Amino acid sequence: MKNLILFLSIFFISISLSAQDAKEILQKSNELMQGETQYAEMTMKIVRPTWSRSMSMKSCSKGSDYSLLLITSPAREKGQSFLMVENEMWSWNPKIRSVIKIGSSMKSQGWMGSDYSNDELLDESSIVVDYDHKIIGSETVSGKDCYKIECIPKKTSAIVWGKQIKWISKDGYLQLKTEYYDDDNYLIKTELASQIKVMDGREIPTKFEIIPEDEPDQRTIMIIDKIIFDVKVDKTFFTQQNMKKGENIRFPQK
Repeated sequence: MKNLILFLSIFFISISLSAQDAKEILQKSNELMQGETQYAEMTMKIVRPTWSRSMSMKSCSKGSDYSLLLITSPAREKGQSFLMVENEMWSWNPKIRSVIKIGSSMKSQGWMGSDYSNDELLDESSIVVDYDHKIIGSETVSGKDCYKIECIPKKTSAIVWGKQIKWISKDGYLQLKTEYYDDDNYLIKTELASQIKVMDGREIPTKFEIIPEDEPDQRTIMIIDKIIFDVKVDKTFFTQQNMKKGENIRFPQK
C-alpha cells in the first residue's frame, strides 16, 4: 500500500510539473515575440495556384488586450485598419468610411483572404490563457531540439480549434512549428517559422508560413521587416477615433 501511495504521489506530481513547465515555456515564447509593447512593419504574401498578391502593414500592440494594425500597400487596401481592445474587434475601410465590428462568428474567418484568421492575426495571446498545456515529447525542427507541446482549449474558452501542437526550441524558446486541429482531431493547417535573425536585440524567427492541409499548393507567408519591442504607448492609442485616421495614424517608435 505504501508503495502504491508513493507511486501515485510521484505520478500526479510529475503531471503537475509537466503542465506547469509547458505553460511556462509557452509564456516565455510569447514574451520573446511580443514584449510588453511592440511596433512592427510586416509584409504578407498570399499564394494561390493561379495568382499571388502582397500587402505591407504596420502594427502596434500593448500586452494581450490591445492591438492596432494598418495596411500601407497596395493602393487598393491602403488605409484600412483593424483594432482589438480586450475581446472586441473592429475594422475601418476609408473608401466607404465605415467601422465594422468583427463578431465572434467572424473571428475564425480568413483575414483579407489569407490563411490567417482575424483572431490569429490580431490576438495571439490566448494560447497561454485559454488552453491547458502538456509536453508530449521532443523533436527536431529545422535542426533545433524542440519541446513538443499539446494545447487543449479550456471548456470555458470560445476557441475555434480542437487543439494545437507547438514545437518550441529548448535553446531560446523559438516557436518553430504549429499544427492546428479541428474538433474531430483532423489537421487543418500548419505554420512554419524560419529565417531566425537578431532584431532589436532579440533572436527571433522573421518568416512565418501557413500551409492548409487540404490545399498544399496554397500558403500565406508573413515576413517581419522591422520590429521594436517595449515602445512607449498608452491605452488611449487603441481607439476607434485613432483607427479612423488610416494613413495618418502616428505609430510610436520608442
